[in-house]
Amino acid sequence: MKNLLLPFLAIIMNLNAHADFDFAGEVTSYKLFEYHIEFYLTNAKFNVYVLKDNLIRFRFTQQNEFFRAPSYAVIDHGLAAKFRFEEKMDFFEIVTKELIVRISKRPCRVSIFDSKMNLINEDEKSFGVSFDYDEVRCHKTLLDGEQFYGLGEKTGSLAKRGGQYTMWNSDRPDYTTKEDPLYKSIPFFIGVREKKAYGIFFDNTYKSYFNMGASNNRFYWFGAEKGEMDYYFIYGPEIKKIISDYTLLTGRMELPPMWALGYQQSKWSYYPESTVRNLAKTFRDKQIPCDVIYLDIHYMDDYRVFTWNKERFPNPEKMLSDLSKDGFKIITIVDPGVKADTTNYLIAKEGLEQNLFAKYPDGSVYQGEVWPSWAYFPDFTKEETRKWWGDKNAMLIKQGLAGIWNDMNEPAVWGQAFPDIVQFDDNGFKANHKKIHNVYGLEMARATFEGLLRNFPDKRPFILTRAAFAGIQRYAAVWTGDNSATEEHLKLACTMPLGLGLSGVPFAGSDVGGFFRTPSQRLYTRWMQLGAFTPFFRGHTIINTNDQEPWAFGEDVERWVKDVMDSRYRLLPYIYNEFYNSTISGLPPARAMFLNYQEEEECYSEAAQFQFVFGENLLVAPVLSEKDNFKKVYLPEGRWMNWQKNEIYDGKRWVIVEAPIWEIPLFLREGGIIPMQQRQDFVGERKIEETELIIFPGKSSEYILYEDDGISTEYQNGKYSLTKFNLEKTSSTTVLEIEREKNDFVSNRKYYLLNVYDVDSISKITINETVLIQYENSDQLNNSNGGYFYNSKTKILKIKVSDLPNLKIELK
Repeated sequence: MKNLLLPFLAIIMNLNAHADFDFAGEVTSYKLFEYHIEFYLTNAKFNVYVLKDNLIRFRFTQQNEFFRAPSYAVIDHGLAAKFRFEEKMDFFEIVTKELIVRISKRPCRVSIFDSKMNLINEDEKSFGVSFDYDEVRCHKTLLDGEQFYGLGEKTGSLAKRGGQYTMWNSDRPDYTTKEDPLYKSIPFFIGVREKKAYGIFFDNTYKSYFNMGASNNRFYWFGAEKGEMDYYFIYGPEIKKIISDYTLLTGRMELPPMWALGYQQSKWSYYPESTVRNLAKTFRDKQIPCDVIYLDIHYMDDYRVFTWNKERFPNPEKMLSDLSKDGFKIITIVDPGVKADTTNYLIAKEGLEQNLFAKYPDGSVYQGEVWPSWAYFPDFTKEETRKWWGDKNAMLIKQGLAGIWNDMNEPAVWGQAFPDIVQFDDNGFKANHKKIHNVYGLEMARATFEGLLRNFPDKRPFILTRAAFAGIQRYAAVWTGDNSATEEHLKLACTMPLGLGLSGVPFAGSDVGGFFRTPSQRLYTRWMQLGAFTPFFRGHTIINTNDQEPWAFGEDVERWVKDVMDSRYRLLPYIYNEFYNSTISGLPPARAMFLNYQEEEECYSEAAQFQFVFGENLLVAPVLSEKDNFKKVYLPEGRWMNWQKNEIYDGKRWVIVEAPIWEIPLFLREGGIIPMQQRQDFVGERKIEETELIIFPGKSSEYILYEDDGISTEYQNGKYSLTKFNLEKTSSTTVLEIEREKNDFVSNRKYYLLNVYDVDSISKITINETVLIQYENSDQLNNSNGGYFYNSKTKILKIKVSDLPNLKIELK
């Protein structure tokens, strides 16, 4: 009897041995290298890599060696920094110019301090890194007053403490305001305590979790169902620095074509051709600006990607050519599912013959059901597939399309259960769907981006994607998926792009007006006002709903909406400049208040999440309610000008401002300079010969204006200009110097028109020491070759000067 029980006892003992979490253990030995240290623990291997003085990688595994497969998110820059290493009795110490990292020996735990030994972040002393079969977790001490931001596309508050969040790309149509997860997985967050910040990027593509203190007050943790505990710690203490270094790791946006910053009109679906042509004609007849029209799934032949339905669109090349002449760029949807039709469909045949589709472990090709019924799914983790797919997309561009819209790439299938056992190439390292699911959309966007650039090296690609992973900013713009026409989603349309911006994804927006249901007149108006100041500006709605174009809600709404759309187009020089800045710094154009004003407590408040700063100079305070005609706004320290009303406020306080339905409150920061231009019906409609500058002078101001051709990749070869505006103000004089710092692109500009606000008086203006002519009204000034007009009632000074390489304008 005893002998019979022995096997069962062995099984029970083995189960008990794994019933508890297996922690990393104690340090048993180490090896020191020039830029990293290898630690050997009782239960794991642990490597520390010093990449910069404020950027350190921590990597744990229970395997015999670390994974050799390259990261999908992190670009290999070859980053490495020297450090000082010292072994002490109970811990090891790694010292850089900015950080002191202590690694305790028994047990192995990580504590990170600034250079003055102020604690920034530490492992929870009892737990640290743990393993539970394949699952990995890292437990961090939850410090008093610590708050968290980021984590990509998430609903709810920007502040994430107290919640648990999942990273698993999911198709969630008509999602609720508390839904999680959604379409994108960005496993990166920012911790802030006592106004000092750090960031952590968890580089693991498996389904992962971030418990930011949910259901306990002792620790927060992040982990994944499989893979390594591989994370990057980034110290600020400035939030801006963290985002900049995170995007140094994962890449930054390339400059999009300028037309992509214009208004984009979409619907599921515009067809047949006559409908598309009539839509375009209506925009131009009404002089409502629009650059892009989208074609949804009904343009295809039975939902076969890379085809046209010849009954609905008998001659797509001619249609695209005609619309292009009127300034319209056409973008079509391209889903990953390739209709499993090997009889009539060349794309399916090629994919099978070239072994380009994802497969089951037994070698048969996986089929999932989507719009075309049963479909094959390209393996975008395979180089040959990416090249093939990219070339197919390029074929559409050759026909006359301007860009590509990737959808259903979570990947989504009917039933929402893409089998985990499906196999992928994983860049030659082989993996199943559990690892690849979250990066499927990223790699699809990569294939498209690289294919367009390879086939059209002189033309900037534009790709829009629904699904994404960390690093998506390298390839595509994003939108926040299938939302709904409600006030709650209007608020999310403000906060979700801000959260994505904090997570390194700058080119983001929502389906303006709501995808599901039909908005009221006031809701649509308020949403269009918000959208006009969101980086990605597209109206989109579902099939079988009411029309949702700017003229569909009556003449009053059309007039109000056209006004704010005109403002968007007038502000394009400023908006484009902020996109350029984003390519350099990684910072988003639209910024949560605390990103620019990290030291101000009120900027972290819940109410302040419903306003934002566009760049450095423009505060946008959208009304996010159908009923309200007022807006409560927090103005940070300094002086602020209500742009529409020409009213000046002292900052560091909340104010309530009137906001009638036709108006979105905008505030200009003292010292701010904003470049503008003449309105257009589309980008490039006419030569822009005058740049208008809105100036609210402070004691000292500086602004650098970037300009290029807006369409080609020549800017990467240095074909651009930089113009520096430097303003110094004293009690008696104001001096504005305009200097062309780089002049390898020549614009069509002939004049500057300066609008200087809050000018108490003026007696004389000189340009390069030549006295400027004074005019009696604005019309005279506008029709002149130069001079100025001063309105003593509004205290606005208008100056018109020729565009010269160097100008010195002195006001007395």
